[in-house]
Amino acid sequence: MKNVVKDLTGFLLYFAFWLLMSFIDRFIFLISFPDKINFSNIKDILRIYLHAWSLDFSMASYICVIPFLGFLALNFSNNEGLKRKLLKSYTFIVILFFQIISFANINIYREWGDKISKRAIDAIAEDAAGAAASAEATPILIPVLGIVILTAASYALFSYLFGNIKFPNKIPNWKLLLILLIGGFVLFGFIRGGFGRAPLNPSKAYFSSKTFYNHAAVNTHYSLMREYFTRNQRMRSPYKYFSSDQEIQQTLKPVFAENPDSAFSILNTKKPNVVLILIESYVADLIESTGGEKGIAPHFEDMISNGLFFDHIYAASDRSDKGMVAVFSGFPAQGPESIIKYIDKHENMPAIGQEFFNAGYKTSFYHGGQSEFYNFKSYMLSHGIDRVVDVLNFNPLLPRTSWGIYDHLVFERMIDDLDDENQPFFSSIFTLVNHEPFELNESYKFGNDNNVNKFKSTAYYTDQSIHTFIEAAKKKDWYKNTLFILIADHGHRLPTEKWDISHPQRFHIPLLFFGDVIKEEFKGKIINTVANQTDLAKTLLNQLKLPSDRYKWSRDLLNKSIPQVAFYNSKDAFGIITPQDVISYDRIGNQVNFNANDLYPKAQKDSLVNIAKAYYQGVYEDFMKY
Repeated sequence: MKNVVKDLTGFLLYFAFWLLMSFIDRFIFLISFPDKINFSNIKDILRIYLHAWSLDFSMASYICVIPFLGFLALNFSNNEGLKRKLLKSYTFIVILFFQIISFANINIYREWGDKISKRAIDAIAEDAAGAAASAEATPILIPVLGIVILTAASYALFSYLFGNIKFPNKIPNWKLLLILLIGGFVLFGFIRGGFGRAPLNPSKAYFSSKTFYNHAAVNTHYSLMREYFTRNQRMRSPYKYFSSDQEIQQTLKPVFAENPDSAFSILNTKKPNVVLILIESYVADLIESTGGEKGIAPHFEDMISNGLFFDHIYAASDRSDKGMVAVFSGFPAQGPESIIKYIDKHENMPAIGQEFFNAGYKTSFYHGGQSEFYNFKSYMLSHGIDRVVDVLNFNPLLPRTSWGIYDHLVFERMIDDLDDENQPFFSSIFTLVNHEPFELNESYKFGNDNNVNKFKSTAYYTDQSIHTFIEAAKKKDWYKNTLFILIADHGHRLPTEKWDISHPQRFHIPLLFFGDVIKEEFKGKIINTVANQTDLAKTLLNQLKLPSDRYKWSRDLLNKSIPQVAFYNSKDAFGIITPQDVISYDRIGNQVNFNANDLYPKAQKDSLVNIAKAYYQGVYEDFMKY
């Protein structure tokens, strides 16, 4: 084993060299924007570097893959000169590109306010003259000199460190295999960010409510490389039905028509605390009041009788990343894409946390899993959330599922924290136990012999956890001034297993307002309006008299004049729901793949399909603009 380590010593030094390159890149980025960071606060600088290490290690690992494989492939060659020449050539090329990206990033960040991206490179490629004109406002000579100097200096350092390195020759096959296994395991682990469920992404580096600090922590080269590999259709719309924005707006005008005078208030206070509970996979089929089986969510049923319940709400899509954005930003799903994956995009969209933060609320978000998953952490921190609490904030010895800490433990932490929170506060939590593989460390209420029963059992556990949380909250001083909102992130095929992705019932979810801040005349009332998960954002903000104009895809559920219509979306299809009919349209096959009412006149059906087409084309065009 000692000989194996010795053979890898040069490779480890090469890995450390690329870590140093990322360190220097970040340092140059920081000193280029002295107005955005206080250099006298060493703690903040150290925190930036500390939270950057995962992405830095990943980037260094990507760069080292080719030399590592080359080292193995050329093991049986005695040509020392060839090996040295290949390593020098590869390293020089990567250093050159590395420094070009580093210094181009500074000018782009100065102009755009976010780091270098494929969108920026595409813009330069498509309009070089315009890019040059934009560059006139930024210093060009310094970056060019920087590229030359840093490339030369970096290569000189490389030559000094590796000028006399000896390449091992004719390593025995058993040792070569051992090196492959050890090196491959380490590189793959660093590239992926570990071996947990959530692969590494730029959200891992986010740690602050200060956007610049987060941007500084994100490895520039990793972020750009990842964007090229994950781009998919972020700049090419799959919805092409109308030739102009005017046509789209005209088609959608009836959907968003409302009379401001028809809005009404359900609250007895002007500035309540707000606790928003986003419940994993809590489909309407789990709740008796919406046609589900009795006994799965008994406490939710009790809350319905004392709260304001919306029983015809439909999720934006079928995944948590899209449900998160639908709830907090009032932004519909984007079919094959997901805006939360792209930090440069989701940072530009609105979210209700910003409105609460600007209104003086203390803000927080809780999740028992990895908050980097789907970029939840970066999304929250860049949208007004002061504090994100996730699995890393809990004792590692606490019981957990494969996704993270059990929900009841997160609720306990949340209620303890809220006791010390200044009021008013806006606090949200995203549960996780009611997710495949539906794990419990206690008895399964409905058994665990199949997924249906396991799903019902974890739903029952979730109901119990929320109930315990609410009962504990009732004993707190802040309870009487708190509005509780419960909504699912998306629907599910379980527990019925009979709704396919085109059926609206698959997307049917509950929405409940609860608490002493609700006027007595609204407690126990059920609102039957057909509407969307995305409508919560504007509804909540309007109730609290907070700005809601930025939420163009959201509507006020507490306005009697809004039309009854909802939309749902999957990767290759989209649907529209009204009281008269439900239609799902397959965009790949360009045909209707579900129709609830065969007797509905064809002209009206065609009109509904056109509205749905306009809706998703408009949504995707906004997605591309962000």
